[in-house]
Amino acid sequence: MPGIMTYPNNFIRFLGTAGTRFIMLSQRRSSGGIWFSYGGARGVIDPGPGSLVRICEASPPLSPVDINTLILTHRHVDHSSDVNVLAEGMTLRAREPRGFVLLTKDCLADGDSVLMKYMTKKIDKTAFHEDGAIVHPAGGMSVESVLHFHHGVECYGLIFRGGGLPTWGLISDTAPMGYFPERYRDCELLIINVALAFPRSRLDHMSMPDATSLLAHMRPKMAVITHMGSDMLDMGEEFISARMSTAETKVVASRDGMIIDMDDIMNIKQPGGMER
Repeated sequence: MPGIMTYPNNFIRFLGTAGTRFIMLSQRRSSGGIWFSYGGARGVIDPGPGSLVRICEASPPLSPVDINTLILTHRHVDHSSDVNVLAEGMTLRAREPRGFVLLTKDCLADGDSVLMKYMTKKIDKTAFHEDGAIVHPAGGMSVESVLHFHHGVECYGLIFRGGGLPTWGLISDTAPMGYFPERYRDCELLIINVALAFPRSRLDHMSMPDATSLLAHMRPKMAVITHMGSDMLDMGEEFISARMSTAETKVVASRDGMIIDMDDIMNIKQPGGMER
């Protein structure tokens, strides 16, 4: 029917854009993580509280049964609480083990496992992050892990590559690291978790000045700021985008439900309208 929106062949949808425990607990922003359909992989990165609900409420529709890949950048609850229910959806109709999960080793720690042990028996392949390691979850795409530094837990960022598709990266929760510009240099699109408006030495999170400096070195075509704390949200998306954008890099502050067309990364569908 004319006028009914459909998803691009390859896309990212922000199920949630909450940063910090305070935003998660208030649900001022959703905390559902990031859905991606890219190069044959369909899945969710960091499915925090409400991920399943946001998937089931999405328009156009998404379904947990369509997932074939799940990725946890680290074990903190705002990044991992819905991983088991989405793994249940991923394996629901399978008579044999199905799907791919990439996570940190401490997510399967004895006596404190984030991913339930019985669930691992239903999953076809489970891989662990290692710095620089590259895995191939599905289709012709690959994911490279980039070591992060975050409050005493194992944590990694991600670089996605697929034949003929834009290379894109995610910088998860982390203190700023000097090797990020070199490691993420190939990314046309960079998604950055920016919890803080200004640096705080005791917090292992990126701030807006940290991200601005990083983008000045890297100059990707597009950067998306997400996982924002209260100070960032108080500034407003328009202010953040205008303050951080340059002639080389368009910066967009994410909103819940925002969609990026991965066949044309400058084409972003914001809730309520199209932005180019």
